Amino acid sequence: MIEVKGLNKSFNGKPVLENINIKFKPGECSLIIGASGSGKTVLLKNLVGLYSPDEGEIWYDSNNFTSMDLAHKKVFRKEMGMLFQESALFDFATVQENVMFPMDFFTDWSFEQKLERVNFCLNRVNLENVNNLYPAQLSGGMQKRVGIARAIAMKPKYLFCDEPNSGLDPTTSIVIDRLIQEITTEYQITTVINTHDMNSVMEIGDHIGFIHKGHLVWEGNNKQIMDTDCQPLNDFVFANNLARQLKKNSSV
Repeated sequence: MIEVKGLNKSFNGKPVLENINIKFKPGECSLIIGASGSGKTVLLKNLVGLYSPDEGEIWYDSNNFTSMDLAHKKVFRKEMGMLFQESALFDFATVQENVMFPMDFFTDWSFEQKLERVNFCLNRVNLENVNNLYPAQLSGGMQKRVGIARAIAMKPKYLFCDEPNSGLDPTTSIVIDRLIQEITTEYQITTVINTHDMNSVMEIGDHIGFIHKGHLVWEGNNKQIMDTDCQPLNDFVFANNLARQLKKNSSV
């Protein structure tokens, strides 16, 4: 479990996050949603240690992540997996080399051990015979699946996904959502997803936190979100649904 307690973060004296308190549980897909500039990306970066809170704490089970020095955070990051927006694969490296990268960085495993893990992870995301291909030779959806394979290579307890469906068509987005959900449930990972995709919210939103102007103003699940009386959330949901419908109509 990840628990955020009283987190505050400002830049140049301007508050971006104020008094954020939220828990993320194992085996659930927890989604952070909000408009651009709401603070959701800043929260994700605090969770993984790219930013440090001005006030408050972030706990990973019984470990106070905010009190760790850089050396301990580096060791602890072995337990974190990250799926970046746009996949962030190395263009100059093969699929195999991309998935093997965190093992090269964090372990002293033999090449045979690493290759066995690479093949397991690729098989888990339904990719076969792609080890020696380069990212440019793959579709966008396949690149995302390679990104997921790399994210789970170190058997993480915690998985962070930044806009995992960015740039994907709706059908491929559903495939990626369901794959993340399957892996989360199968390995009881604590998964946190930063997204503005309402399809993802309705498809896999076991737990949803809505951030509005730096404040966590609503929590619930995908069954509760359509019945909320939280006006900023209703505005956000309506705007996203309207934009999606207009885009669909324009393609007819």
